[in-house]
Amino acid sequence: MSTRKPRTLILCGDGLSGEQEAAHAFRLVGFDADIRHLNDLISERLRLDELSSRYSVFSIPGGFSFGDDLTPGKVLALKIRHKLGWNLGTFAERGGLVLGICNGFQALIRMEVFGRDLSITRNAQGKFIDAWVKVTPAGTRCVWLKGVGTMDLPIRHGEGRIVIAPTRKTEILGKMERQGMACLQYDGDPDGSEERLAGLCDATGRIFGLMPHPEAFVRWTEHPEWTSQPGRASAPGQGLALFENAFKEASSALG
Repeated sequence: MSTRKPRTLILCGDGLSGEQEAAHAFRLVGFDADIRHLNDLISERLRLDELSSRYSVFSIPGGFSFGDDLTPGKVLALKIRHKLGWNLGTFAERGGLVLGICNGFQALIRMEVFGRDLSITRNAQGKFIDAWVKVTPAGTRCVWLKGVGTMDLPIRHGEGRIVIAPTRKTEILGKMERQGMACLQYDGDPDGSEERLAGLCDATGRIFGLMPHPEAFVRWTEHPEWTSQPGRASAPGQGLALFENAFKEASSALG
């Protein structure tokens, strides 16, 4: 059995702000986590082959990349796709895992990881939302959500409403259902997303993006109501299960 720890690469810079929380979550479950500025990776010309050989996971954390000036995640997606030249689908096919949280999820959508007929726009209320919500996994495709039940997670976004091209909505929903892509749904309707979608995975189940923040609930005391159950103070938060699943998958791949 390999004694090597799986490694995760976490982006930072250009307005991303959740890299430390994400790194903490990955390290809690056993990963070695490297935080790297996107511009440094571009300067080094880090190729996809090198990403695949060095890292088990690539993670894009939350924040406000480039101030969301040209729609959330768009410039970040362009830099990853054209400056780095990475095809994340190929990374996943080689055994890699990808996690995009909030702004990272927006970037994955702009990169068309989940198809060309999906987009993300301003919340239906037209304002930023900072709240705790309940989300429930759907299907069995997503590697990150294996065995996970309903979770309480925080959301912190102004543009998290997932929309589907209206002229092809029935067709796209059918495809998403067949491929298990609609893998995480809100129990309520916090931002007006179609089908109450809170997260999506690609057809491999290895690329996962979501608007809620699992890295912000890795210990029970992060929950706003934890004092009502003080006996659970030392318990893990519900978001930690996603990172544990990734560690199991990545460790298995290392042999």
